[in-house]
Amino acid sequence: MNRMTKVRTAGVAAQVASSQIAVAASNYLVLALAARELGTGIAAVSSYYLLINTVGRGLFAAVELETTRAVASAAATGGDVRQARVDALRHTGILLAGAIVLVGASAPLLAAVVGSSGSAIALLAVGSVTMAASYLVRGPLAGTQQYGRYAATFWLEAVVGIGTAAVLTLTDVRSATAWIAVFALSPVVGTLVLLLRSPRVTAALPTDVGPIAPRNSLPELLWSAALLMAGQGAWNLAPVIVNARLGEASAAATGFFAVAVILRAPVLLFPSVQALLLPAITAMVDTGDTAAVRRTTRRLGLLLLAGGAVWLVLAVVLVPTLARVVLAATVIPDPWVLLALAASTVIGAAAQIGQTHLVAARRQSGVALAWISGLLVLLAVGLALAPPMTAATLGQLVGAAVVLVVLDLARRRIPTTGARS
Repeated sequence: MNRMTKVRTAGVAAQVASSQIAVAASNYLVLALAARELGTGIAAVSSYYLLINTVGRGLFAAVELETTRAVASAAATGGDVRQARVDALRHTGILLAGAIVLVGASAPLLAAVVGSSGSAIALLAVGSVTMAASYLVRGPLAGTQQYGRYAATFWLEAVVGIGTAAVLTLTDVRSATAWIAVFALSPVVGTLVLLLRSPRVTAALPTDVGPIAPRNSLPELLWSAALLMAGQGAWNLAPVIVNARLGEASAAATGFFAVAVILRAPVLLFPSVQALLLPAITAMVDTGDTAAVRRTTRRLGLLLLAGGAVWLVLAVVLVPTLARVVLAATVIPDPWVLLALAASTVIGAAAQIGQTHLVAARRQSGVALAWISGLLVLLAVGLALAPPMTAATLGQLVGAAVVLVVLDLARRRIPTTGARS
């Protein structure tokens, strides 16, 4: 790879990464502005935000990843690119049907906070559709290396979210439903703008689904979707459970959400960390170099121990102030809650190491089962035990530990000699 190619690759990576960071930052800013307008009414907005990230981003990010791979592979090998695009449309439809079912299943958690507001619950379904549309466009864009337009969809989503929130703040809008609509509608704006203004984007989409039969990639997609959604749920649903069980306008629930959403911030970096580690670990697995895998994971573990210790200290010293200043929390949970939530994030980072090893060995089903197990533990403990805040905290901590253990057991089943099976 020559110098010019390296510079171009670095520029693309920075462009894509910065656009996704912008979306994450805009979401936090919208939540901060909403907290100042709504006070404890932020519980409804926060529950919606966490639920739609679990169901929407969790499911449809899988379509984007699979479509990116399929379109890029077809383009590189002279295969049928149109087939890959048609598959993306079919698979999005399948996952959208699943998303609507999940929306129905999760609606009681939101209804416990918003009461009889059917519009807020309906926006869960709307948000699923807008996210489905946005990720359906992004997959072919990435697969055809239209990275500028790909990044633009995220930048437009971020700008629209912040701009709309600013208008709501300036006009002193105190309707939780209006703030929820920001999260429901902003994902699709970038998609619509690009479709209207760019013929190249429109050309990247499937236009004919008639005579082509879908390829047999649906099982892999479903495993990937299960993995991503369960992973999102493991980090998002504890505050939703607390909101639902403590009821509407609870200062304690608002404080729990504030610290939980700050302490899950490192989770946003997990995909990037995996993307950086995956090529090297894949090469080690392919060549059967188990000693290199062990050496790499040991070094990463030591790094994580040091960083984890710092994170635990920051959880107690800095996070309460951030929760008060940024998210207007008035009631901060006990220090042990902060430590437990921070520890769950550290355990999740450790699990990411094992997950990367399994993905490199093409054991995605094992990764998905691990995260599903952790999510089920969170739901079981969080919904069944009392008091609610203690239950949700322990549910997230134990759930993360279960993920780590299951991943470790799955790693032990990877062949120790030779290449992947």
